[in-house]
Amino acid sequence: MGRTLPSMTMVFFQEQDSFARFRRALRRSDQRSLDELFAAARLHVAAAAYAAHPLPFETFLLAMLLEEHKEVQRLRCALEAAGLLGSAPQPDPGEAGCVWPLEAPILPEPEPPAVKESPASPDLPAALQPPVALASL
Repeated sequence: MGRTLPSMTMVFFQEQDSFARFRRALRRSDQRSLDELFAAARLHVAAAAYAAHPLPFETFLLAMLLEEHKEVQRLRCALEAAGLLGSAPQPDPGEAGCVWPLEAPILPEPEPPAVKESPASPDLPAALQPPVALASL
């Protein structure tokens, strides 16, 4: 038996296709902007599937809004870093200031474990000696 419900990816493309006439009526620059919004929503199709909202397009709109908000945050942080955003509201003491970009702290590379040299067995020829890594086991 086949699926009874279309996948969220299929629903997404159906919703995008339903706006084809609207897209054609837009100016070329607005068409590109609409395409970018749908591309941003496509990044969150897995989350939309997990949400299983009865109106999936609302979830896609929220995904578009989320990506736009992240862009605003990124630009705000860039302006703060450049000192061009002087009238920005101060964050609460419990909040972190500018959190963009979200990067993990750079940790030093772990050193590889030391390989112990095993004494060669005098009764075995060199070709039959176990490799160094196996000899330490």
